[in-house]
Amino acid sequence: MRGVLSVLGFAAMVAAPGVAGAQEAQADPWEGFNRNMYAVHEGVDQAVLEPVARGYRAITPRPVRQGVLNFLRNLRAPVILVNDVLQGEVGRAGTTVARFGVNTTIGIGGVFDPATSMGLERHDEDFGQTLAVWGVDSGPYIFVPLLGPTTVRDGAGRIVDIAFDPLTWAEFDEVDEVRVGRTVLAGVAARELVLDTVDDIRRDSPDPYVTIRSSYGLLRESAIQNGPADVQDLPEFEDINEQPAMEDLDAEASGENSQQSSPIENTPHAVTLAKSFSVTTSPAVAGDWK
Repeated sequence: MRGVLSVLGFAAMVAAPGVAGAQEAQADPWEGFNRNMYAVHEGVDQAVLEPVARGYRAITPRPVRQGVLNFLRNLRAPVILVNDVLQGEVGRAGTTVARFGVNTTIGIGGVFDPATSMGLERHDEDFGQTLAVWGVDSGPYIFVPLLGPTTVRDGAGRIVDIAFDPLTWAEFDEVDEVRVGRTVLAGVAARELVLDTVDDIRRDSPDPYVTIRSSYGLLRESAIQNGPADVQDLPEFEDINEQPAMEDLDAEASGENSQQSSPIENTPHAVTLAKSFSVTTSPAVAGDWK
């Protein structure tokens, strides 16, 4: 299996026990509903999103696509900065300010990323992570068509992040068109980024729903722990015991959460999906799971 996307990760010696514990505890009491929403998402994705993303890849050179991602990430700097401050991460807040200044000027509006080569490493923060740092439990897992996987806590955090986004409050001619354009561009860019990964999951995973749910839990715990930005540093975990859908439903009927019988692992699917989540982790940059 190809490990196509490798960006979001965490320190092996420190994060592995915490991630495993968090994944085992992640609740999915609404699994039946979530699976139905996942099926809706898959239908829309295969009919619309995937073909558009493949067209985008076909006509857009890789350096241009990278520039688009850099630009979208640079626009998230104000949201990241507010959450850095709310988490008491003064040093990371300073890095966010410096990155934004360097990339907006020298990087021509954020299209290029000279800040990284200057030692100012990119990181991401959102209000869902802030709530977790404050001790708020994740709550049940939710799958939202088009937006992808989330939890009650992280979903509420996305709404708050909208308020942190300066474009939400901006007033100028055609501001609505700019907002829609950014969201659409971000969705297409994020979906293109994981074309190969999603193909692999659909082809090889016994239960793609479980793979995506587990990958999301891995990502969120890593993000909360401020893990390093190279998923290749991840420790090796045992493979996910991806229970077939019928076994999941039987377990749910007996009062057991199927998630509890699926140990965490570091499969190529989890690794590659983790990066896609890190690219777009708020409504300001859409396409969170694909």
